[in-house]
Amino acid sequence: MAAAGGRRPRDLKGTAVERAQVALAPLGREDESEKGLEAAVRAATDLLGGWDRFVRPGRRVLLKPNQTLWMPEKTGCTTSPRLVRVLVRMAFEAGAKEVWIAESSGHAQQSRAVMKNTGLAAGVKDTRARMIYLDEIAHGVYDFGPDAGDLRYMPVPEIMERADVIINVPKAKTHIVDPISCACKNWVGVMPQSFRLFLQRQGGPYYVGNAWLLRKFGPSLTIVDGGWAGEGQGPGGNEAFWWGWIVASADPVAADVTVARLFDLDASKVRMATEAARIGVGVDDPGRIDLLGAAFQDARRPVKAADPRVDIFPCNVIVGRRGATLEGTLGHWKTIADTWNGMGLWKLFTLRGRPTFLFGDGEDPDFEKHLKEGPYVVLDDAAQDRYKEHPDVTFVPGSPVPQSYMQHEMIEGMGFGAIYEPGLAVQKMISRFKGRRQAKG
Repeated sequence: MAAAGGRRPRDLKGTAVERAQVALAPLGREDESEKGLEAAVRAATDLLGGWDRFVRPGRRVLLKPNQTLWMPEKTGCTTSPRLVRVLVRMAFEAGAKEVWIAESSGHAQQSRAVMKNTGLAAGVKDTRARMIYLDEIAHGVYDFGPDAGDLRYMPVPEIMERADVIINVPKAKTHIVDPISCACKNWVGVMPQSFRLFLQRQGGPYYVGNAWLLRKFGPSLTIVDGGWAGEGQGPGGNEAFWWGWIVASADPVAADVTVARLFDLDASKVRMATEAARIGVGVDDPGRIDLLGAAFQDARRPVKAADPRVDIFPCNVIVGRRGATLEGTLGHWKTIADTWNGMGLWKLFTLRGRPTFLFGDGEDPDFEKHLKEGPYVVLDDAAQDRYKEHPDVTFVPGSPVPQSYMQHEMIEGMGFGAIYEPGLAVQKMISRFKGRRQAKG
């Protein structure tokens, strides 16, 4: 079955392909030693034609891990620093001229600080690899062709064009927007942060833009970190579990479809993957994906899916039709709310009464009542003036509102800034300690 528009996925030589291959290699029980990780990566890539098929002498290799938040790998949120370290060493041993580790973390965060907290920066410090913080370097505007429509011209970090080989190193985890955040979703980190927000405000173009990025600057190889994986309220509220598999494929779409199916989730609802398949990035038909190295049941592990609802917290939530997409302001808030839930912080934030959160152009018929119940927060520029200009509410501007910015503004407005900010600093310090310890093994 060809992709929409008559496009078919292409292999490394640009030849149209009818099928995709996904290789599975097991790790020992909670074994994330460098020796164990390298053995699993080599076993998986051998099934795909060998590591040397992808990394050849004299090439510039770019590794793209998932470092979206400041949480270390054993939270089930970010890519293992040891896996990245192993891939760096394997690339240099194969004769790579340079190895770059490139990422742009979640919006309103500094990638440099995030990768310090996760332990990735420390984990590769004594290698010859270079850390590339995509939110700090130059971007070019590239022509994606007339088929991209309104997204024909998009900004992209220039280093993506300079890389000879791009290796995608996502984390296997669930997500509140798509069933999983894995190979295709990891390419969101290639988008400049401000452009990412622009697309998220629109909803659909967010998925389309990511698909075109994958098509023009996509990975030659995807290595999924499936050691410690994440289930439940991803991306920030995942519950970690030991899965113990390395998943490898030259096709990021097929990798996502396979991980979703192994997790007992509906692969057809992984919109990042289905949108990419639509324009010929990869194969999303399970019937055309060959599983190598293990039987499906060997790696199958049903997971707890993320709950996308926003009415499950001890607060009032009012959602408008504009300025409140799950890809944008509402989803950014939910990521924070889920994290608060996992950390038990809602008990703190309800000490001054039951808070209310109004998103976008929502209408609150019980406005006066809710003002008396507790702190009142209005989010997104799409909100009606009578709400966002009221003297007794905290208005958080932006459209969409970035997560980190939103978090600080909300907490200050709710009156807990003096407690929360020092606590967050301590939490990040603990995370940094754990990340460095986990990076060293």
